[in-house]
Order: sequence, then C-alpha cells, then structure tokens
Amino acid sequence: MYRESHLQKKSEECSDLYWVWKKLWDVDKHSLETENARKVWTECVLEHGKMISEEVRTNPRYKDLQM
Repeated sequence: MYRESHLQKKSEECSDLYWVWKKLWDVDKHSLETENARKVWTECVLEHGKMISEEVRTNPRYKDLQM
C-alpha cells in the first residue's frame, strides 16, 4: 500500500491487468489476446516504476532516504 494515492491507484490498475493476463494465460498461453494482455500489463508496470522513481526524486518526504 502506498501513501501517495496516485501510486496506489496505478498499483491497483496494474494488479487488475495482471489478473486479466493470468486468466488468459491459463486458457491459452500462446494466443494473440494473451500476448496483448501481457504487453498492456508490462507497460503499466513500467509506468508505475517510473512514477515511483519520480516520486522518490521529487517528494521532500524521501529527501534523506539512503539508497
């Protein structure tokens, strides 16, 4: 769970997309629909990662965070 609501919303969106892909994968892992669902989920996860990086870079809450 994220403190920032926009990150939580994106996380939930990616989770929903994962379950869509997983259900399709269980039926036919080589179908075009399964492949497209995986691409949509992957794009969501990549975007979420970028959002997290931007939040850590710009939010004063994380100013003194050691990485």
